[in-house]
Amino acid sequence: MKLLITIPGASIVVGQTLVAAFGDIMRFVSGDSAASYLGLTPATRQSANSVCHGPITKQGNSTARAMLVQATQQYSRKAGPLGHFFQRLKRRKYHNAAVVVATARKLAIIAWRLLTTGEPYCYAQRVATATELGSLRIAASDEKGRGGSPRGVKPTAKLSGGSKTIRSLDDTYENEGLSVRSPLPLGEVRHLRETGAVNFVEKSSVATDPQRIKTGTQTAENTRRQPEISQTEE
Repeated sequence: MKLLITIPGASIVVGQTLVAAFGDIMRFVSGDSAASYLGLTPATRQSANSVCHGPITKQGNSTARAMLVQATQQYSRKAGPLGHFFQRLKRRKYHNAAVVVATARKLAIIAWRLLTTGEPYCYAQRVATATELGSLRIAASDEKGRGGSPRGVKPTAKLSGGSKTIRSLDDTYENEGLSVRSPLPLGEVRHLRETGAVNFVEKSSVATDPQRIKTGTQTAENTRRQPEISQTEE
């Protein structure tokens, strides 16, 4: 379930619901079949030489389908590849319901891929993902977050100015026992540049001190870049 929480907008409840709905993920041969199982594919009616595509089938687990639809609502104002996908469909003047369903279907396909490969989502949001994964760990172990203050003790800032370092996405994944992201293929890097999402990906690969960024004193000691983008340069 940790893997599913790395998808932007997917909370612990969404992850639990999807795991329960899918069951054995290996019974699905593709992401399309997983999305179809949740009723997120268009109904098709065929007669002689004509094919008519209608609304989604709405078969399968209605709760999981509704949660995926709800998770897509934030993408109208979010950066990153999923936000770009949602906003691109909106610019094409599709009906809002069609955009939401198409994005929910994409989330189902991504969920299938994460569960079958065992790799976390490589375009997750740093702060939200760290918060959700930390909450899941604490709930499962009944322990305080790693590095946090003991129960009943008021936490104190470890950095000057009361700031707190925001970990890179790979640091968060490693800290929570997930695999570190693999370098991106050249074709995917090109697509990120074309869509303007490359800055979002590079930012997620950096550990930052918000206070020092605000004052313009961010240094090499508190900024660590991961090699996902640089290793795939042409």
